[in-house]
Amino acid sequence: MPTTSAAQAALKALEQCRLNGYAVAVTVVNLEGNVMAALRDEHAGPHTFDNSFNKAFTANSLGRAYGLDSTGEIVNRSLAGKAPGIGSFPLPASPLRGLSYSAGGLVIKAGPVVIGALGVSGSPSGGLDEACAARGVQSIQAALK
Repeated sequence: MPTTSAAQAALKALEQCRLNGYAVAVTVVNLEGNVMAALRDEHAGPHTFDNSFNKAFTANSLGRAYGLDSTGEIVNRSLAGKAPGIGSFPLPASPLRGLSYSAGGLVIKAGPVVIGALGVSGSPSGGLDEACAARGVQSIQAALK
């Protein structure tokens, strides 16, 4: 993923949340899970930076494994007991480092191919985080095709 695309997506997601009145952190990771861009609003809570990474990392890792495009989808599938590899447990029996079971992470695709993910943390709900993440991802889609 081009660094300029990662930076643009992060900025657009942050700006969208600011327009909505939320102070958040945003992280973009590449296919290997490495941070390509990260921003934190000066008023965002201290937990948001790490959690935005965790959401991006989860969308990138588990989203690809399950064929899902967002952490929101992963959570819904897990809670319904339909996530591959989770079995009857709604979530893994023990926490896994770098994973977040909260909406707010979206995969980034170049055409049909996943090339990374974007995570947002800090709004009042994961669904609101995910809406800001969607704005960031949408802002670079044309350039990635």
